[in-house]
Amino acid sequence: MNTLETYVLQYIGENTDSPDVFVDTDEGLEPIRESLNDAIEEISFLTSSYKKTYQIFLVPDQIFYRIKLKRGELAWITDAWLVGHKERLVQSDVLSLTSKNPRWLNHSGNPYYYVPIGSNIIGFVPAPSGEDMVELNMVITPERMQTSTDRIRVREAFKWAAVYYAVGEFFASRGNAGEALTWHQKYLEELGLMNLYPKYQEKNYQFGNKSQNVIP
Repeated sequence: MNTLETYVLQYIGENTDSPDVFVDTDEGLEPIRESLNDAIEEISFLTSSYKKTYQIFLVPDQIFYRIKLKRGELAWITDAWLVGHKERLVQSDVLSLTSKNPRWLNHSGNPYYYVPIGSNIIGFVPAPSGEDMVELNMVITPERMQTSTDRIRVREAFKWAAVYYAVGEFFASRGNAGEALTWHQKYLEELGLMNLYPKYQEKNYQFGNKSQNVIP
C-alpha cells in the first residue's frame, strides 16, 4: 500500500500491518484507492493545481482537431493563443455559431473562435486558410492510480485533504453520516474552502405566541 492508503486505513481504525477488511493487495485496496482518485480529481478541479500548455498545428481548411494528452485528462481550457497572428481566440460553441451564421462550416480565414467539444475535441472557426499554431493553456486532472505502486499525482500541500476526503467516503459508505460530515469538513478546511460551506448558529426568534428556530 502507498502512503496515502496507509493514512486512510489508520484513520478508519484498520490495522495497517495486518488489515482485516482492506487487505494489502491491489484488489483489496481498490475502494480506498478509488476514493483517493476521486479526491485528487476534485482537488484538481477546485484548485486548478495542474496546468498544461498544449500546442496544435493548424492545417488549411481543417476545423476540428483531437487533443491527445500523454497523462491525465482535460478539465477545461483557460486560454487559446493564435501564435502566428499573435491574437487571443474567443471561446464559443456550436449553438452560438449556428445562431450567428448557419453556414459557419463553409468559411475560412484567420480563426477567431475556439470551440471545445466533449473532452478531447476542439474546433477553430473560421477554418484556417493557412498553416499556423495555437497554444492552449488548460487545466487537467491527473491520471487515476490503478495500483498501489503508481505515482501519487497530488501536490504535497493537498495530500492530507485527499486523505480526509477518502476517510469521509468510507464512513459515508457505512451509513455514518455524522462521522462522514466531520471528515468532509476537515477536507474543506485543509483546502481553505470552508467559506463555501459556512457554519451558522441557530437563533430563536419569537413571533407572537410562537417561537421558531431560524438560521440567519
